[in-house]
Amino acid sequence: MRTPPPSPAAAGIRQPVRGRGLLLLGTALVAALPVASPAGAQTTAGSQRTEEVVVIGRRSGVPAYERAYGPTVLGPEFLDTAPERRLDEALRAVPGFSLFRRSGSRTANPTTQGVSLRGLGPNGAGRTLVLVDGVPVNDPFGGWVYWARLPTASTERVVITRGGGAGPWGNAALAGTIRIETRATDGLYGEVAGGSDGTFQGLGSVGGKAGPFRLGLTASAFQTDGVPLVRKDRRGPIDIDADAEAYNIDGTASLELGTVTATAKLSGFREHRGNGTPYTENATEALEGSLRLVGQGAVSWEAVVYARDWTFDSTFSGVNATRTGETPSLDQYEVPATAYGAVFQVGFKPFPDHETDVGADIRLTDGETREFFTFTNGAYRRDRAAGGEQEVAGLFVEHAWTPAPTLTVTGGLRFDWWENDDGIRREVNLDNGAVVRNDRFETKSGRVLNGRAGVDWQATEQVGLRAAFYTGFRLPTLNELYRPFRVGNDITEANPNLGPERLTGGEAGVRFSPVPGLELSATYFHARLENAVDNVVLQETPGLNAATGVFVPAGGSLAQRRGLDRVVANGIEAELDWAARDDLRFRLSYLYSDSEIERAQGFAALEGNRLGQAPKHQGTAEAEWQPLDPLVLRLQVRAVGESFEDSRNTRTLAPYVTGDAYVGYDITDAVHLFATVENLTDRTIETGKRTDGLVNIGPGRQWLLGAKARF
Repeated sequence: MRTPPPSPAAAGIRQPVRGRGLLLLGTALVAALPVASPAGAQTTAGSQRTEEVVVIGRRSGVPAYERAYGPTVLGPEFLDTAPERRLDEALRAVPGFSLFRRSGSRTANPTTQGVSLRGLGPNGAGRTLVLVDGVPVNDPFGGWVYWARLPTASTERVVITRGGGAGPWGNAALAGTIRIETRATDGLYGEVAGGSDGTFQGLGSVGGKAGPFRLGLTASAFQTDGVPLVRKDRRGPIDIDADAEAYNIDGTASLELGTVTATAKLSGFREHRGNGTPYTENATEALEGSLRLVGQGAVSWEAVVYARDWTFDSTFSGVNATRTGETPSLDQYEVPATAYGAVFQVGFKPFPDHETDVGADIRLTDGETREFFTFTNGAYRRDRAAGGEQEVAGLFVEHAWTPAPTLTVTGGLRFDWWENDDGIRREVNLDNGAVVRNDRFETKSGRVLNGRAGVDWQATEQVGLRAAFYTGFRLPTLNELYRPFRVGNDITEANPNLGPERLTGGEAGVRFSPVPGLELSATYFHARLENAVDNVVLQETPGLNAATGVFVPAGGSLAQRRGLDRVVANGIEAELDWAARDDLRFRLSYLYSDSEIERAQGFAALEGNRLGQAPKHQGTAEAEWQPLDPLVLRLQVRAVGESFEDSRNTRTLAPYVTGDAYVGYDITDAVHLFATVENLTDRTIETGKRTDGLVNIGPGRQWLLGAKARF
């Protein structure tokens, strides 16, 4: 536990409460379980073929109507030997997958962990819907994803579908959908590892039949003393390592009732992070529950209901030019958020060679930020509450026609109704209790119709073709609508007038398998994003900004979330997967994504610029070799081209190449030892550049030694 500098503490500034209930429970379970490796672990990397996936529910696997959209399926073959034991880092091997910034969940503030695909306008909230076992896990208030609660070791399969989320997915699936299926344990399974920078991570699970029930319990823990966030040449006495700890526990109970399987799940999560200076930190606590019913038969169906309760707090500061001291600037002492939702989906075959899915879903979210700001003379002078409610309800239909075994034609429609209401921003003078701002924002609502269509044709045994067209939408999050924030002296204002983002896109792809074991694929895509939410800089000179009523400090800037009229992205994805021998496999993948701001009314200087945080070039090369039956070696090299800090294109983040490695050895059929190294060459990776020239960096070389076991 770290303590704040004397002056804030003396002023009575609240520090986040760090409960230990989940910590003790998670650590106890991990310690009680054996350590280990996937039984019968397959040691070849790469993605599974679509036809090998068994659909266990309407929202799992790859149903027939999904094939035309070219999903990437990552199974145990990929995940079990991933050098990165944190899932978001492992998924970076898929070109186009990225968080808002280059840093991963090991060091990134949660508010920057939203997912982007294909470089389509990265932002903190992300433009990709992430589901775990059919339940959305994007934060109810801000849209980002807490990747620390999703260890690689607990994941059975990941399905990544790029493109607009018409059909079953809807809001937030603007750039695509990531569906994560967790591992069901029979017996005991565990994985523990320790390594550089005082890092420890562990996962233990137990499961099996108990009478008519199948029960499972999984707990994970992660702790690290941390790494620096500021480049060495700008680091000062105030800069300390960004430490982190996270604990998660999931309990499940399933019951088969004839053709119906009911699964109840209850999860708890806790995370605390230091953000690189003594005063700055954040903490999260969450409780989630869901009930999933899956019915099989001539008519198959799935129903999911869920509830999520999250609380987040965070502190921010301004650091002086010599980086010898900091001044508190913002204390988000409580950011509560809740989400309630339900989905019902039915699949049937109305005619031979035809499959239809129809369904409905609803999601209700409520959240606000409660924070102290304006720190002067040793104390905060203002208290702010800002937030609101959001409701989205949708109806959808998807249809797949297979006139021949080699041809699938698919189409879908989705209709959504949405509403933003009870929006507030209330600010109080703490010295005298006077209300200095009390905004009540008008209720806004709308209706959105989206659709998609595609075709997948295996023209010959060697050549497959596909094409797809889609539209999608994303509502700005409560965070974007109502919450201002500050990083150092850079201030970003909210905007309650933001409207839905709309996407129109299409793609065409080819698959080619000239010889057994060799598969090549390429996809061209084009996407047009309208009303794209971006942080647009309004002022960089010190003084009051009359339009927003915000005072800009020296060396800082003022931005506001605005909707850019039109952003266009064109690109190419290419992959090669070659099983050279039974014991040797290679995989190459590349993404070229050229995103441009075509129109930005009122901000003509942005037109023609590239989107911030979106490199044109990304690529991954992998080799996996099993020279001896119990030994597996995997090397992964990632390259990322230069990108810009923001849409003004004035600050450039340097390109980089980094390598990761996994070495594993089976001691027995049940016990497996492994070692991993990330950033093998200890490359300095720039993750951000501020207005004052400060450069943030990602972790240097990281290593782990660990063991896995299954009994």
